[in-house]
Amino acid sequence: MYVETVVQINERDTYQASVRLRSAAVSSRPPVDALVRFSPAGWLTMKPLAGGRVLVVSAAEVLDVTNIERVQALDE
Repeated sequence: MYVETVVQINERDTYQASVRLRSAAVSSRPPVDALVRFSPAGWLTMKPLAGGRVLVVSAAEVLDVTNIERVQALDE
């Protein structure tokens, strides 16, 4: 297996990622490019890059998260 980047996921840092929700997949909508924080536990807090409201979704609603890149660490 080839690994290009290793990202440590934690609830304090902010990531930029493409997030596909189960409800979006059913209606064939593309993934949402968003700033993501993996908190509170079991939930994702997402702010779409294209603008819009901050969403808090259950991790159970998330189908996949791709193109993930840490953009801000809590200690920065």
